[in-house]
Amino acid sequence: MADQVLSALERLFARWQQQGESRGSLPLCEVEEGWRSPCELGEPHAGMVAWRPFAREAQEDFTALEEALELTLHPAAKAFYGHWFSRPLTLWYKGMTLSLIQPWNAQDMDLLKENLIGHLLMLRKLKRTPTLFLAGCRDEMGLISLDNESGAVWFERLDSGRRTPLSPDLATFLDRLEP
Repeated sequence: MADQVLSALERLFARWQQQGESRGSLPLCEVEEGWRSPCELGEPHAGMVAWRPFAREAQEDFTALEEALELTLHPAAKAFYGHWFSRPLTLWYKGMTLSLIQPWNAQDMDLLKENLIGHLLMLRKLKRTPTLFLAGCRDEMGLISLDNESGAVWFERLDSGRRTPLSPDLATFLDRLEP
């Protein structure tokens, strides 16, 4: 499962980068001192720097998070969050615009873990099954999430808890995303 997710992420990042190169350039982002990333390419110019997703050398360890929550994260979630640094990518899924979440650097990974803990604790308090957010949507009350038990991908409404199935697994979902 994790290998399928990693392969799907690699294909997605390659499609995304190929589309950017077909437009003639890599995306630029504002340089923030103290918030640099291995995604950044070359030297900044006028406060901006080109970037692309960066494959991490070592996989992130989620043991402390799992122990704190007394919950084992789905292997697809660990593969999704634990192997790359990137800015959020704007992508489309069947006409829906979404922003795929990835950590930008090690400090951002720490913030991501804190947000995952908060999300999972909120769901626990609401007596909902655990999900892990993967992407934000234009609708602030909606998000794309991974069901921690089944590995299915859902469109989840935070206000009502209603979940609509999108894909049976994360690898299939990633392969269907369009840059």
